[in-house]
Amino acid sequence: MGNTFYFDWELRLMELFQSADSPAVNALAQFFSLMGEELLLIIIIGYFYWCYDKETGKRVSMTFMAAFLCGTLLKGAVMRRRPYMDNEGVKCLRPAHKDGDIMDVSAQGYSLPSLHASMSSSIFGSLAVSYKNTVWIILGIIIPLCVGLSRIYVGVHYPTDVLAGWLIGTAALGTVSLLYKKIKNKTVIYCIIAAVALPGLFYCRDSEYFNALGIIAGFSAAFIFEEKYVSFENTRSISASVLRVVGGVLVFFVVSTLIKLPFPAEFRDSATAGAFALRSIRYAAAVFSAMGLYPMLFGKIKLLKGKDSGSDSA
Repeated sequence: MGNTFYFDWELRLMELFQSADSPAVNALAQFFSLMGEELLLIIIIGYFYWCYDKETGKRVSMTFMAAFLCGTLLKGAVMRRRPYMDNEGVKCLRPAHKDGDIMDVSAQGYSLPSLHASMSSSIFGSLAVSYKNTVWIILGIIIPLCVGLSRIYVGVHYPTDVLAGWLIGTAALGTVSLLYKKIKNKTVIYCIIAAVALPGLFYCRDSEYFNALGIIAGFSAAFIFEEKYVSFENTRSISASVLRVVGGVLVFFVVSTLIKLPFPAEFRDSATAGAFALRSIRYAAAVFSAMGLYPMLFGKIKLLKGKDSGSDSA
């Protein structure tokens, strides 16, 4: 299942990377791989949206969605198998999905592009563009670079997967920045991103695509709902910020877990239309609850309100 293709230099480079295997190098690679994964990305986006700068949080979210979406569309079209699946010289040091068989493509997903590379470059690049200071510019370059290299080291992506991920993240950043300049109505931007996603329904059979659909629906609905019915204020209070982020992450994972509980794992992990629909619904509901409904508590609970409110401007 899937396609196998690569350049010889990619295997040589991956084997060179993995020849440096040691506890310290492995720990460093695991750390940077983590920086492109769901939990940390939720915390980063959530902090800016819930606490520091709501409008920047929305813009970063839009860039993230565009990169995630384009990456999953390309994965579904190309269907490139993971490097270790067809090359004995490459070890899998960090499976894409820890609970699945590492040789099962349906469990581990496809290789091209690296979503870790695309999402980290879109998020940290968006923050660098938003704040335009030296620290964020350096982070916007160094973190995606290290995340991408870590994915090569752990054996789950060819170097060209990572290059494609960086390009997609950069293209998403440029596209969303252009849309923000040209279109004042943010709802139109949400609709454009959603429209780009729809062709994947005809050919994508990768669970990550349906995760992306749910995330797009959840973010778009949440931001429209928040602007119309909530309009919460940001805070620079450290204690309130910590509580907001912890609460938001809990809301996301609790809602996501409650929705999947009634369904057996065998069904959830299957490549069926029902399982894919459940994924989209679960992510849409979890994101909407965390980004749209949860902020309603900020003005009602003193500990979440904080004493020092910051500006919502980017």
